Amino acid sequence: MEGKQLSTLEAIMSAVLEHPRAKGTTVTMGSRALVAADGEVTELSGEAFEAALNAAMGVMGRHRMVTTGQAAKLLDCSPRTVARILDSGRLPFTRNGEAGRRMVDVVDVMDYQRQERERMQASLSAMRQASQEIAMGDDELASYVAQFD
Repeated sequence: MEGKQLSTLEAIMSAVLEHPRAKGTTVTMGSRALVAADGEVTELSGEAFEAALNAAMGVMGRHRMVTTGQAAKLLDCSPRTVARILDSGRLPFTRNGEAGRRMVDVVDVMDYQRQERERMQASLSAMRQASQEIAMGDDELASYVAQFD
């Protein structure tokens, strides 16, 4: 999997580097470009810019974009479940290009996981309270609640 991601990134970056501009070129407002330390400017497509930005952010230890498969590993669920969560709007995402794969900010994934845990704990607490109100015995309650812990 990691090798495939590297080859995809390498393909994008090699495509990016096909059209370098000359030194001293002015980059117009709204354009996307990489500027090397020596002043060489490389104009980027929107997709290449997003890929380069995500790579740079990851190297700097800032927010990092992950695929639905990577988000699934973080959430301990299937990629299809993550796709359903994204489709429902409960987790924001961006696409790599027009028809590209969906990418999720790892911070949003962690926030979603925390919110879901809080929601499940609140539901479990409500079930405990309801069981006490209907006078479910401690043994019955313990066995019922154990399946959710």
